[in-house]
Amino acid sequence: MYNNKKSNNTYIRNLYSPGFSSIMMSFYQADLTLSFRPYIGKDYRGLSNYCHKTFLSMAITYEGAALFFITAMRIIDGRDSDKQIQAMFTRVNGATLTFEYKPDENNQMTAYLVIDKNNLVIPFRFSTHTYQVKENGQMVTKIMQSGLIAFVKVLEGYLTGVGSDNHVNKLGDEVEK
Repeated sequence: MYNNKKSNNTYIRNLYSPGFSSIMMSFYQADLTLSFRPYIGKDYRGLSNYCHKTFLSMAITYEGAALFFITAMRIIDGRDSDKQIQAMFTRVNGATLTFEYKPDENNQMTAYLVIDKNNLVIPFRFSTHTYQVKENGQMVTKIMQSGLIAFVKVLEGYLTGVGSDNHVNKLGDEVEK
């Protein structure tokens, strides 16, 4: 309990970025919360591990979710897939989420989400996958922004209220106050 109010959190999904971080997405009260945990290496089985002691969280409002949704959709649908982009959402406490689309170390356009809070920064790189399509009789390799699409689907669900009835039920008496 915090100030005699029940804290309500509903888990949605995790996204993973080996070498960078993981993001856990959840409903917290009326906002969408993103919790970043930095990558700490691989375990003895070769699986990626993420720190359970260090993490940064930030709640975004509907407006923040809309900002990232529209920005990411412009990349996914091809309108801005060849342009560098930066969109920032800042909270009153100075915490910032920055969405960036820029060339990576291989000069491939790549999407990132970076949290900057309490003088700590944790970056997340969205995964991509290649596929081949026949164009003009030739097989051409294309890059799909698969991680960005997964992120956008969560944002879309938040913006349209998917799963919110279950979350609101958990709020119970707090909603009436």
